[in-house]
Amino acid sequence: MSSTDLGTIKFLEYQQEKGYFRLVIAVNLAYKTKYLSMNVWKEELLRNSSGQRFQPEDTVRFAYDQDKYIKLVSLTDALVEFCPTCYCGRERIETLRVDCQGCSGLQPQLQRERFNEDMILNSCTPKTYRYSTGYHLELQLSASGDTTSYVAVIFPNNPQMYSRADNFKVGATYNVTAWKNNKLLDIIEIDQI
Repeated sequence: MSSTDLGTIKFLEYQQEKGYFRLVIAVNLAYKTKYLSMNVWKEELLRNSSGQRFQPEDTVRFAYDQDKYIKLVSLTDALVEFCPTCYCGRERIETLRVDCQGCSGLQPQLQRERFNEDMILNSCTPKTYRYSTGYHLELQLSASGDTTSYVAVIFPNNPQMYSRADNFKVGATYNVTAWKNNKLLDIIEIDQI
């Protein structure tokens, strides 16, 4: 069964020893970001309408089959806009949108707060979880005297951030953009200040 989504390319790299391209596309859903990772054997699928290879941060419409693995069917340029409330990605149109299917149909208790703060990294520990390894992060707000700890986990399905986690410095201050659910953060971006 084939599915179609809008997303942003986050990682595209040729795996020389294996002979395929590794592609990761971030799909913004209502109040969360889903990362789809796939191996692409046909380079022509990775070319845009002008014949150039897609680059990270390009916004795309893509079709894929998902059985045991995700298989890319097609990839094309797309103009994507994001809902100002839930940041759900949707196709850009030239008229005013009144509602978003992402956040208007979601129950209020499932809605989350978008979080963008400067935080101090208290710990960054590699851990083995049930199905995968991940980095367990403990963060604390840097500007206020608040001692509340927030927790986040970075998994390999986001290779761009996962590869950077080894270099995170405990005690350093980071600008964190995430979805907040009580004290649990679903990190979208983290940059050292």
